[in-house]
Amino acid sequence: MKRLIKSESGSASVEFVALALPLFVPIIIFLHQFASASGQEEIARTLAREGARAFVTSSNQSSATAAMTAVIQRAGRELGLREEEFERMAINLECSDSPCHSPNGKIVVTVHFGAFKEFRAVTASAQEYISPWS
Repeated sequence: MKRLIKSESGSASVEFVALALPLFVPIIIFLHQFASASGQEEIARTLAREGARAFVTSSNQSSATAAMTAVIQRAGRELGLREEEFERMAINLECSDSPCHSPNGKIVVTVHFGAFKEFRAVTASAQEYISPWS
């Protein structure tokens, strides 16, 4: 019995479970949060970029705004956004000229996802220039 108690076999496993695993749990939680935030930022950048492209390739102001909104909604569904994510999404359009769809005009599309439950707020912008020959 004394020999069994003094034996060191299996002690490495016990030390690993007792010391290393509690250190891995916070790292795993951090990596999960980082991956979620990075995914949301990538989606916001993609939506802003595609919305800006749709705006500048349209033929006039009214169709440009409608095309931008439609492309962002469609792309968001393709990227897997759920309804609650669409509800917390805000789209902002800034123009350098008035009307917005003017030759050589610069537009900036900003997509913002507000903070929600476990997600932090995410904002991304994209800028494009309208063709001087439009």
